Amino acid sequence: MALKLYIAGPLFTPYQRALHARNAARLRSEGLICLVPHERSLTRAFEWDTGTPKTAVAIFDMDYEMVAEADAVVALLDGPDICSGLACEIGLFWAMKQHDPNKKGVLGLLTDDRAYRRAAAGVPAVNAFTLGCILDVGTVYRTLDDIIAHLHAWEQGRTMPTGGLVR
Repeated sequence: MALKLYIAGPLFTPYQRALHARNAARLRSEGLICLVPHERSLTRAFEWDTGTPKTAVAIFDMDYEMVAEADAVVALLDGPDICSGLACEIGLFWAMKQHDPNKKGVLGLLTDDRAYRRAAAGVPAVNAFTLGCILDVGTVYRTLDDIIAHLHAWEQGRTMPTGGLVR
């Protein structure tokens, strides 16, 4: 059975949305089901031109529904800091996993070389609290191909190690 993935990450720029769309297309080509917030028919309940939410509750309800429906989260972690919405989604999924053994975990996609240099120097690659939440139930990878391999292992019922920041 194909895993349902919540595709998490910032959606504020056309580049970010295009990157999520490209990643979702690649994951779908692998037979995985992707739940992508900006693809929802609510048109995200957000005015992209102005950045003004029509209703914060509608945004929360829509995203929460997708996070709850997902078997796993694939989270884009690039950037100077994790956006607050992404951190919230990761925390929500972590809490759901504590009570649902069918939930698989969170896989982070971190392609920014600066983050790995920080990690090598002993500084957390991303926000330490959020990173701890991810590493408790998943792993951070540098490439989407590595994430796909991990997801297919989960589909095959294999237990995968958690807690890694793959360099």
